[in-house]
Amino acid sequence: MSNGPLFIFDLDNTLYPPEVNLWRIVDARIEEYVRRKLGTDPGTAHRVRKEFLAEFGTTLRGLMHHHGVSPDDYLEFVHDVPIPEIVPPRPELREMLSGLPGRCVVFTNGSEEYAGRVLEALGVAGMMEGIYGIEFMEYIAKPSPYPYAKLLRVTGARGEDSLFCEDSRKNLLPALELGMFTVWVGGNEKESPAHAVVKDVCDLPDVLHGFPPMSRWNGGAARGAPGNGASRKERGTE
Repeated sequence: MSNGPLFIFDLDNTLYPPEVNLWRIVDARIEEYVRRKLGTDPGTAHRVRKEFLAEFGTTLRGLMHHHGVSPDDYLEFVHDVPIPEIVPPRPELREMLSGLPGRCVVFTNGSEEYAGRVLEALGVAGMMEGIYGIEFMEYIAKPSPYPYAKLLRVTGARGEDSLFCEDSRKNLLPALELGMFTVWVGGNEKESPAHAVVKDVCDLPDVLHGFPPMSRWNGGAARGAPGNGASRKERGTE
């Protein structure tokens, strides 16, 4: 186990902004998969998918339970998108990650292969210690508490020494229960259960002063100080 905090990042609409339409394309392919697998019309496919999401948390779990769908078949279809043509490199993300004093991992309901391709397109693949996708979760996806506890166990991190960045409000709640410092990316202050809210993940250094381990591992450095990652405004990238 390495010293220093564990920085945990969701993938879609977290490491890239929602203006990048990758997730909308994947989402449409999920609905198309349901339509084809059930042999039904788009409206029925949409309704069934919403029922699966309510009951199981993911469309995949519902399809596996009710229709015996192979997860490999599902994931191959829904993630068959030209990621390099959709996701531009984010040098500002790479710079931000390089300033974090700890380990960085991706924790996503997507497949590990898909996440790897997204990270490559963003230009930050080599900066992640690991990718923990839906296979690692044993197809029990966020916001089920199970994969969060498994992640901490496998990485050897304590909840209170971990920071979790996520764009989905409901996915922040299990992290809070485990004592993680939570950052809602793209959220709003009024409805936030999180410790901090940022417009973009690259603004993470602006809220690190509230993350308790920073004072232990970073000598109590102030926001934007060397080793703590400067804010985007201070770096001249906004």
